[in-house]
Amino acid sequence: MEEMMASFGGYITQYGYGALFGLFFLGILGMPLPEETLLVFSGFLVSTGKLEYWPTFFVCFLGSVTAMTAAYWIGRTLGFPFLERYGKRMGMGYTVYKKTEDWFNRVGKWALPVGYFIPGVRQFTAYFAGITRLPFPTFMLYTYVGGLFWSLLFVTLGWQLGERWDDVFDLISRNLAIFFLAVLAVIAIWSYIRHKQNAARKPKREESQ
Repeated sequence: MEEMMASFGGYITQYGYGALFGLFFLGILGMPLPEETLLVFSGFLVSTGKLEYWPTFFVCFLGSVTAMTAAYWIGRTLGFPFLERYGKRMGMGYTVYKKTEDWFNRVGKWALPVGYFIPGVRQFTAYFAGITRLPFPTFMLYTYVGGLFWSLLFVTLGWQLGERWDDVFDLISRNLAIFFLAVLAVIAIWSYIRHKQNAARKPKREESQ
């Protein structure tokens, strides 16, 4: 951890806010970078006076949502046409994809803000939102609000913790990930129950007509 942060710290100190933007852009697109750790570390640099709070927050937020937007359009312009053209040859895999598309369009949008807090998930939610053709205004709303809260929380955490950031951060981030995984699970279960209830009511409505 210390060696990694020494490397990033020197990079950020040398290239400033441009380095932060680039790191978050590449990390969200899929490059293996510890984005939460970088957020908190950036907040720590604010506490030392090497960075300013609002520019740091804004650049981290902008880097993350720009990458999420790029991933969405990559999924929409490349992934969707590929699956629609060749997906039927996948058999059962294509059926699962269509069912997942339906679920994502109904409640999967909540995976966009929640996914920010789950390492390994946020890198895929934007791609899948594009592949399933989630309406772009809906994507923007959930993604940008989630990115705003995510960036603000962790930069502020590093700023307030100061030199204690490394000691406290692992515990906090681990518990947050568990919490938001639980939230995502509750949303998925609720969606499944609602879907089953609506499916059961549909034949009754048709019979009454």
